[in-house]
Amino acid sequence: MLPADEHPFLDAILANPSADGPRLVYADYLDETGNPLDARRAELVRVQVALERVPAEQPRHGELKNREVELVAGFGAAWMAPWASLRAEFQFRRGVPDAVAIDAATFLARGEELFDNTQTRSGRSFIRRVKVRDAARTLPALVNCPLLQRVEELDLGWCDLGNGGVSLLMQSPHLAGIRSLDLGNNRLDDVGAIAVARSAALPRLQALALNDNGQIGSAGAAAIAESPFLAGLHSLDLSGNEIDEHAVRRLLGGEALSRLTRLVICENPIGRGLPRLFGDLLFTRMLNREPSCDWHKCDLDASAAEALAASPESARIERLNLSDNYLGDAGVAALVRGKWDELRSLELARNRLTDAGAFALLTPALPELRRLDLAGNRLTHRGVDALKAASVERGFSLDAANNGTETVIPLPVANADVQEVAQLRGGISFPARR
Repeated sequence: MLPADEHPFLDAILANPSADGPRLVYADYLDETGNPLDARRAELVRVQVALERVPAEQPRHGELKNREVELVAGFGAAWMAPWASLRAEFQFRRGVPDAVAIDAATFLARGEELFDNTQTRSGRSFIRRVKVRDAARTLPALVNCPLLQRVEELDLGWCDLGNGGVSLLMQSPHLAGIRSLDLGNNRLDDVGAIAVARSAALPRLQALALNDNGQIGSAGAAAIAESPFLAGLHSLDLSGNEIDEHAVRRLLGGEALSRLTRLVICENPIGRGLPRLFGDLLFTRMLNREPSCDWHKCDLDASAAEALAASPESARIERLNLSDNYLGDAGVAALVRGKWDELRSLELARNRLTDAGAFALLTPALPELRRLDLAGNRLTHRGVDALKAASVERGFSLDAANNGTETVIPLPVANADVQEVAQLRGGISFPARR
């Protein structure tokens, strides 16, 4: 069902999914077909590839995001018309509809048709990620479904699996090809995390998401960190759980996570455990992968800010989110004593800051700042006015809403040449219409 001429380009993309080059070559091909629909697809490829290159705080984010939405809304159904009868929701990621959301019952009944009708000349389907909805209802059949062997990224988030469901899933003989597994929002606690850690069913797993389960703590963290079956993990998302200081210690002490380059632990009661990360090689690997740190809702106080400022690695951070913590004015004063030559975006919303904290941020220690979020603090007009004047003089956007005064000052656009394309996480999806 794919035009034969497209097969070599899609095969090149599948051979190296993380590379931009094959996708941009594909866009060039689409531009040359003379088909207006193909020309719009070429534009989508370039827009989505560009969106992933730079941070979301850059000025052109809204413009390119809006264009992406326009392209998919206007042409998506036509692009995916050959697969409309599947009643699935396809998602374009960097120009290719390689992700699909589908009901579990439909996947069991028509999954083979989905893969067969989206395969290239090499015999590989361009569908890499499958989100199975309502999986709990048909879990025994799904666990034993051979079609799972054709899935690289399996998303079972929000499926209400519970510990029992995850334990059953780990008994599947068809998960050997899974590289990414999402088990977020499934009511799991340490028992569920331990079931994953003790299973040999996922030998190729590189990314594991256990976010927003709310109850995974030290025992689950230790099992994951020490699991010989998870030694290939590059990415681990434990946000929205009960990871505390002791759990952080056990994560950092586990030899199984020696390849990890991404650890997401925001929205956890980490508190004084976070400074342990700053002296660990994992922190260096994380910044090598992406110069962005998100530790919002982590029960952090001024001592965490002081430890972060003292870390030599902090000089490499470009985006820092410390919102919804307890830094206070003392924490901000300690933070700005660090070396922040690359910091472009700083989020300090809801940190109990007063005008003293605002004045501390007027230091020249943040030369590259382009975005400052101080919403929901305790600033008066005096502090907000000082920041407003600094934002105009130094060219950064300011959000000081909900401080007793509503102030959002956008970044002034002085030169369109310096505007960069912003990052879009996760692509955009739409339902295929019949």
